[in-house]
Amino acid sequence: MTTIAQFQKRLFAEYKGSLSLPLRYSYISGVDVEALVPIDTHQGGVFLLGAYPSARFAAVPPERDVPVADNCGPFSTERYYDGSRVRTVDSGEELEKGYLRPLGLDRTQCWITDLVRVFLFKDRHLDKYRRLGCDWPGRETRTLFEQFAVEGMHWLEEELRVAEPKVVITLGAEVAGILQGVKGSLERNSLLSGQVRSISLGGFTYRTIHLAHPGIVMRPSTSRNPWPKRHRTLHIPRARKELETLRIVRSGG
Repeated sequence: MTTIAQFQKRLFAEYKGSLSLPLRYSYISGVDVEALVPIDTHQGGVFLLGAYPSARFAAVPPERDVPVADNCGPFSTERYYDGSRVRTVDSGEELEKGYLRPLGLDRTQCWITDLVRVFLFKDRHLDKYRRLGCDWPGRETRTLFEQFAVEGMHWLEEELRVAEPKVVITLGAEVAGILQGVKGSLERNSLLSGQVRSISLGGFTYRTIHLAHPGIVMRPSTSRNPWPKRHRTLHIPRARKELETLRIVRSGG
């Protein structure tokens, strides 16, 4: 059986070759964007699956919030100085506040990873690069997320076999839709209920709970954004009940 260390090594070395990335896929410094390898790797627990990793952002005068380097790992909690101020990686903080704590989970109980394992550039990132005189990557990649997810699906299948989770928790409508084979925003959003479903990958079936994306549930709850309230009062309690049933967390703990 593949060990965690063997999987991490292969993923880092081979993952990018699985994707149709631009020929030069690097940050503005010239440092390559690399596959972000899972570093929270508890086996037999909760498998947390996000969409794709964030990056380190920095001030590169006159531009602000320029992606400059990979994070240390998926949903990292690292702090760093960006050239003008000390920053915390938002995705890691959102995972802690919006999911782990309400579910009664600690990172040591989780395998934390992403469906696509490399940072994806948006148009606004490349606009800043161009104004700074950088002509790579050749195109934005955020709109290719679903293509990359399909191209790299065999990595997820292998990762799940190594992780042997009791339950998979996915974050965001895109991830849920891809794994369930569901198209359309309304149909995908309907999956984000906190109820237990199942996915079949690589010949194995996994208990799965689909939850909303951190970026949505961490915003203020309004009539136009009901997700924070649903997440807090309905979806998280449902998910926690399943974790209690599986004896991953203690009832009422």
